Order: sequence, then structure tokens, then C-alpha cells
Amino acid sequence: MKKVIALAMFIFAVSATMSAQTRISNESMTHDGSVVTVSFDVDTDVKDLPANRKEAIMPYIYNGKDTLYLDVMEIYGKGRYKRERQVNHINGDKTWELGENQVMKGEVYNYSSQVPLKRWMKSANLGIRRQLVGCACEKEFEDQMLANDVALFQEPQLPARRIPAYTLVDATKEWDFGQDQLEIAFKVSRIEIDSTVFENEETFGKILAAVDKIHSDPNYKIDKIEVAGYASPEGRPGFNNWLGYHRAKALIDYIIEHRPEYNLTMDNFRIVNGDENWEGLKWAIEKYDFEHKAKVLQIINDETVPTELKKDKIKWIDHGKTWKFMLDEFYPRLRCARYLAVYYDSADDHAVEIINQANALIREGRYQEAHDNLRKVKDDARAFNSIGVALMMQGTFEEAMPWFEKALEYDHHEAQSNIDAINAEYRYEEEQKTALEEYLKKFE
Repeated sequence: MKKVIALAMFIFAVSATMSAQTRISNESMTHDGSVVTVSFDVDTDVKDLPANRKEAIMPYIYNGKDTLYLDVMEIYGKGRYKRERQVNHINGDKTWELGENQVMKGEVYNYSSQVPLKRWMKSANLGIRRQLVGCACEKEFEDQMLANDVALFQEPQLPARRIPAYTLVDATKEWDFGQDQLEIAFKVSRIEIDSTVFENEETFGKILAAVDKIHSDPNYKIDKIEVAGYASPEGRPGFNNWLGYHRAKALIDYIIEHRPEYNLTMDNFRIVNGDENWEGLKWAIEKYDFEHKAKVLQIINDETVPTELKKDKIKWIDHGKTWKFMLDEFYPRLRCARYLAVYYDSADDHAVEIINQANALIREGRYQEAHDNLRKVKDDARAFNSIGVALMMQGTFEEAMPWFEKALEYDHHEAQSNIDAINAEYRYEEEQKTALEEYLKKFE
């Protein structure tokens, strides 16, 4: 009978020992952008925890297959504490005492542990694993869940696409002769027409054919013919301006002389530019690869450098070799007069009205409405830049870019500003993407 009572008491003691658990409350899991802090209160006043045992509490954060264990906490019974202290003294550690996260049974302990924030913690769970240690009844209990699906790591997004400022030019009643560069070249420092220079003779034919074409249509009446004259960026600016103006006038005189039947006078023409052809030089350099190209373009694009000093700076590159190369390769084509455009009067040109009404809508921010209207004149080169702007302002850069490129083909130079603006945004977006990738690497 005594044996039966003793056995029953042993079974009850083991059962109590194996079911003993501390109580946890006020659990939280927060982060400051780089470190996760897990905290909770532990009530260790558990009557059923035997004096010769200790309970190990092992918190962990997990999400699927990813698990990160935190600092272990241990609650000692008096007997267990005395035994471990004795063992440590025997082993030479005469000063051993309970350390961090080690407490005696009967206290309320504020647990806190920090771990690095990880990218997989987008939906993190907090679990607790317990283990009773001591004698022959070491036991692991079923895990306890303290928090579920806590969003610790917020996956950052790339910033919304920035929309750049646009360059918009209203349409005019301008005769479009396609993509031909109707350009007459001149010899150095000369203003006389010479059909033997470059392809001048062929270009003269195209210019006169253009004049014939507009006069042959009874629906159109010439208002103004634009002609520009240029000098290459060498020599004195005053002389170069004089050259540019008189080269334009020489082409005008040629047209008047060779088409007397149209009774054209200087009042039918407008001279534009008439100065140093820096834009033409820049265009030629950008399409040609040569040593020091980047340095030359940097000088040309620097608006703080006076024109004459730009020339000197380029001459100083490579002891003048680059300057001589440019004189031979680029400058002959920059001494020119260019037949730019014919402006006319016509009641039948409804495209101008449609384009300019759409431009007004763009300026009001009604981009989709403007685009819908521009579709009616999508084959008119004067509409290409406006179509690109309407698309660009809606953030569809990929659709806008081909329209700007087409506008450039027809010498609508305002499109280049829009292309540059989009390319600047592309570079910004790539920088943001790289920065985001570098940021995320810290949380792998």
C-alpha cells in the first residue's frame, strides 16, 4: 500500500513539473528601421516549478522557412541556482552569479532583446519555445505563439515618375518640304554664291523647286520666306555676324533673280540668325567620334564662358591639334545660308487651328483631351512635338520619345529640349533604382 501511494505521488510530481510554465504578457515587436526590439513581461511566480529545475524561454521570430532566434531567458529554482553556482565554483569560477536574462523564480521580469531587421520580416510571427531543465525529466513544451503576421519590414517602392517641364511651340502656317536641308555653302570669308562648292548646284535646284511648288497651288499665298545665314565660329564676332547676314541676303538675291515671274522682293523674306553657327558646330561634333570630343562639348555648353574665350579654350586643347582638326572637318559646312521655311496665308489649313487648340489644352493640364484632338492631325509634322508633350505629361515617356524624334527630323528643334528632359528623368529613375537595390542589400 505504501508503494502504491509513493508511486502515485511520484506520477503527480512529474506531471506537475512537466506542465509548469511561466506566464507571459504585454508582448510587443517593433523596429526603428534597422533593429527589431522584442519585449514582454514574464511572471516567474510559478508554484509548480520545482526548486531543482530551471525553465528556459527561447523567443524566435519566423516567417515561413526563415527563423531568427533571440536571446534565451532562464528562470531558476533555488535548488538549481545553488547547484550551478557550486559547479562553477568547483570549476574555478568563484564569482559566478546570474547574468543577463537569468532570474530567480518569483520575480516579474521585463524581457527585451534586439536583432537586425531583415527583409523577410514583411510578415513576421513571434513564438516562444520552453524547456524544463534538471534531473531526468528534461522536457520541451509545445511552442506558444505570441504575435502573428506583424509587418516589420516595409518593402520600399520606387518614387512615382517625375514629370518634367515641357517645351511647346504653337504651329504656324508653314510649308513643309520634308527633311531636306536646303543649305548653301560658302567659301571662307566669302559671301558670293558659288555653285561649285559642295552640293550647291543640286541644292539650288531644290530651293527653286520649293518656290515653284508653293506658287503652283492656287490655295496658297506666300507671306514670308525665312532664310538664315551663318558663319563658322572662327575669327572676329563682328565680322562673322556681317558674313552671316550677307550670306542670307545672297541666297535671297539668287531666288529673286532666278524667279522673276513671281515678282518677289525683299519684303517677301525674313533673315534670321545671321551669326556664328555654334549650334551647327555642336550638332556636327555630337555625330562624330574624335579625341577630346567630350572636352570640346563641355566648353561649348558652358554658358558662363564668353564666346571668344570658348574659341581660345578649344585652341588650347592638345596644342591646337583639335582646333585644326575641327577647322578641316566641321567648319566648311558651317559657312552657309539656309532656306528655312515658307509662311503662307490659307483658309484651308485647319491643322494649325487644331494643333494650337490642343496646345492650349496642354497648358491647362488637359493632356488626354489634347492628345485626342491631336490624333486628327497626327500625320502633320507640326503636330509631332505637341503629341509628344501630351504623352510625356501623362508619364508615358516611352510613347512620347518617338514623336519628339520625328519632330527633330523635320527641324522642330524644340523637341530636343523635351528629349533632354525625358533622358534626365530616365537617369534619375536609374539612380533611384540603384539606390533602392543598395538599401535592400543591408537587409538580406
